[in-house]
Formats: sequence, structure tokens, C-alpha cells
Amino acid sequence: MKRRLILIGLCLFLLLSACGSPPPQESTANCYFYYLNPADGSFYAHPASLDLSLLSPEELLEHYLAASTPELLSPCIPGSWTLSSVSVDGSTALLEFSGNTVSEIERSLSLSCLSLTLLQHPQVTRLSITAPGAENPTVLTADDILLKDTGMLPQEEQVLLYLPDSQHRYLTAVSRSMDAQEAANPPDFILRQLLNEDSAVTCIPPNTKLLSVSVENGVCTVDLSSEFERNMEPSLASVRLAVYSIVNSLTELPEISTVDFWVSGAPLESLYVLDLTNGVARDDSLLSTPADEDYLDITLYPTCGDEGLLAAVPVTIELTEGSEIAEQAIHTLIGYEGRNGIENCIPNGTKLLSLRMENNVCIVDFTGEFLNGCANDLEETLAVRSVIATLCTLDNISTVEILVEGIEPNYRDNSLSRSRQPQENWFVN
Repeated sequence: MKRRLILIGLCLFLLLSACGSPPPQESTANCYFYYLNPADGSFYAHPASLDLSLLSPEELLEHYLAASTPELLSPCIPGSWTLSSVSVDGSTALLEFSGNTVSEIERSLSLSCLSLTLLQHPQVTRLSITAPGAENPTVLTADDILLKDTGMLPQEEQVLLYLPDSQHRYLTAVSRSMDAQEAANPPDFILRQLLNEDSAVTCIPPNTKLLSVSVENGVCTVDLSSEFERNMEPSLASVRLAVYSIVNSLTELPEISTVDFWVSGAPLESLYVLDLTNGVARDDSLLSTPADEDYLDITLYPTCGDEGLLAAVPVTIELTEGSEIAEQAIHTLIGYEGRNGIENCIPNGTKLLSLRMENNVCIVDFTGEFLNGCANDLEETLAVRSVIATLCTLDNISTVEILVEGIEPNYRDNSLSRSRQPQENWFVN
């Protein structure tokens, strides 16, 4: 889901990079024919003694092409072009030229002169021009034509930063503008923006400084000061948001696929319970979605770390008509793909056979893989706790009973049979 946003001031990138404003006209004419002044690269508006209210767009074009080019100015179209057809569809003028191919800049300037002239007509708001050498018609409106010199103005590009939402569950995209100097090093600009965000908005630990950033073969190496690790709030939610705020922002750039974290010149192998040893790839599951009745924000409970604890992972699921929310939550849990030390603890191959509610008790029945896929007591315990914790976060579920192939499971640890509700000691902070 990479989306690099670039502000483009022109429809054609070679359109008017060296164009000046048309000189002010003293005439009171209500129509002008536009030509190019080759001396300074500007457009020149030449007064035409025409009443647009009495002419059709086709007639305006006929007068324009038949007019003599003012001295020292360039003709409105190349001499090798011939108008093949012209028509008006709604408010769009459709022009087609035949002839020899010209340079891209000459073609762009000619189309601009045509557009500036014909867009004066009250019936025309858009032109679609097919020119020799162009694969597709060029569509132009008044907003696509720039009449002043932009060559010396700062050019801006847009980048996306990902910052925590108001509940600190997901990341939300915020646009920032880079000037030409900043755009020379987008990763550096992105990181400095994230580090300098208001403390009430950002999730980066306070006083963190950027020491260096480099990109090679799709890997962005980010070296941060020790405050990034030392001042990090010891909670999985805070760590995930901080790490993926950086990763998802940087991977908006097409040249970056993964991010390696360093602190004070040395690789950062882990942060709290998050494993960073193999680089961090983008995770779009952390991106917030607009509030919609077709989506539901739930919490899954996979495992993380070496202590056999569960981790709260917010996810947004799309509701399917006719399916129970609890059923969809279990399917999402079964299919969850862990990363960076957060792992799904539901055994591979497990399928949900049925799910039913009895008052506030949710009874789930799994295939045999739910037990057979567990190699030891700990894996069995984590699988059971993961299901119970995930379901009990849903409305109207206070207790969970687990069946396997329709019968009560025969656990390695008999005490699991009494597990029905989540306990505080199951979870990592």
C-alpha cells in the first residue's frame, strides 16, 4: 500500500517551466489569441476583434488557426500539423491533429496555446487534444495551465507521516510538505518531522535525536540516540506505535522496503518484547480506518516474548453479513500472521467447526489440530488463553468454553479445563 504523494503544479511536466506572465493588454477586447514568444519563453495574448457570444467553439478555433501570427512570435501550432477534426461534447472541446511528430516541449507549448485560447469560450471548460506522436489524448483545463514563471520558486513535495490516533491504538496518516532542499533527502526529512512532532501527538520517546540515516538496496538504516531506548515507555502498545510510526512513514518512499534500527552506532536487536534483529517491514494492519458500520475494532491476543504471555494487538475486521462477530474474530485470530516477536499461538491447520452463544457464554468447537498441533504444555496453554482472551473482549461474552471435535478436550495440564475467563497474569504490559 505505498502511496508517495507529489504536488504537481502542471498537467504536463514539461509544460511551462520557463514561461512568463502575458504582458498586460491595453485593449478592451474580450478575446485573445495566444502565441509563444521565443525570445523569453513567455506566452503572449494578442487581442482578437471577436465577440465570443456570437461564435461557436469550432468557429473560434477556425479564426484562431487562420489568423496571421504576430511578428516575432511563434505560430500556435507546428507547421507540419493539420486539424483533422473538431467537435464539442458537453463542455469538452475535442481536437484531433495529424502530421509529423515534434519534440515533447514543442507539442506541450502548442497544446497550451490552443487551450488558453479556446478555454475563453463560455461553452468550453476542458479540452481533449490528440496530437501527432502522443499515444493518448491530452486533457487540459484552466487549472492545468500555469502563466507565471515557477522556475525560481521553491518546489514542494508531499510525504506522509504516520502518527498515533487519539486512542493510541492505530496509526493515522498526516501529510507534510517538503521544499526542494528537504526533498533532496526525504528519509532525513521524515525522521526529523517525527522526532519534532508535538509531544502530545508523537509516540517517539522524548529527546530522541537522529544521528544518521542511510538507504542501501531497499534497507533504510536509522541510527537514533540512546533516548529512543532509554525513554521508551515499557509497554508493547507504545513500542509498536513508535517503531511502526517510523517504519510505515519511511516505507512510503518507493526506495525503502525495510528499516534497520540502530542506537548510538550499534544495531538495536530488540525493544521491550519486540524483536528487531531481521529488520522491520511495513505493517498496514496498524493503519486506522474511517469509522464505518461495516468495520469493527477488536483486539487479538497472540503471544510474545519468552515468558509465555499474551500481547494485545488491535485489528480492524470487516463485518460479513450473516456471520457472528465472535466467529469472525476467531477466524481472524486463526489467520493472524505474527512478526517481530509477536507470534500466533493457534496451531497450524486449526479450523473452527462451530460457535454458539448461551447467555454470556461462548462455546467454540475446533478441529483436532487445536490440540494435536501443540508440542508441549506451554503451547497448549497459550492456545487456550489466546482464544479466551480474544473472545472475552467482545461485547456480551464473559465466559468461553472450548471443545475439540465436539467434546471437552483432554489437556496435558488438567487445570486448563477450568480456564473460562482471562486472568491478569496472562498478559504482557
